[in-house]
This record gives sequence, structure tokens and C-alpha cells, in this order.
Amino acid sequence: MGSLDDYVRKLDRELRTGLLSVLVLSVLRKGNADQYGYQIIEHLKELTGGALVVPEGTIYPILHALHNYGLVKTRWGVSENGPPRKYYRLTEDGKRAYGEGVGLWRALVDNSRAVLGDKEAN
Repeated sequence: MGSLDDYVRKLDRELRTGLLSVLVLSVLRKGNADQYGYQIIEHLKELTGGALVVPEGTIYPILHALHNYGLVKTRWGVSENGPPRKYYRLTEDGKRAYGEGVGLWRALVDNSRAVLGDKEAN
């Protein structure tokens, strides 16, 4: 039988899974240039004041999945400090997927607030 701590860790992982994809799309949407994985991690951390730290082992499978769905394009670029890097850019489908993801997230938050009794529920 699992502990409360085990449950909380599992719940945290489950809640973050889908949302992280939308957050990655958001970072790519806001960026002025193609970005590589570590840059995306740093932007997420920066935008949340350090509250959201995404391990590399989490971000790359998300980027791979987004690529498989045609939501991001990739290119290899030269790095001044080491091996070539894979850069990611949002596609038109990725922009639409971002909008859909935000809509789904907002609906989930609103419905959750209604169930949880949050006074801000619509």
C-alpha cells in the first residue's frame, strides 16, 4: 500500500504531464527564434520565478512527441560550446494546438473550481 507522499508525487506527475506540453508550446510561441531543449527549460524556470523546474529527461520526450504530431519542426544548428543542437520551432498546427490546449486547460480549471468550491468559478 502506498503512502500519502507517494500519492502526492503521482498526482503531481499526472497533473503536469499534459500541461507541460501546452507550456512548451507557449514558450516556443513567445520566442523570437528557434530554441533548443535546455533554452526551453530555462525559459519555463524564468517565467515561473524558478517554481517550475523541468528535468531534461522530461522535456525531450515532450518535444519528441510534439514533433511526431507535427506541432514543431526541428533543425540541427552549430553550437559554439559543444556538439550540434536540435532547435525547435512551432508549426502552424502547433500554434493551433496551443490555442486548443489553452482552451482545454481553462475549461478544466473553471470546472475544477466549480467542484472544489472556489468562489472564482464562472
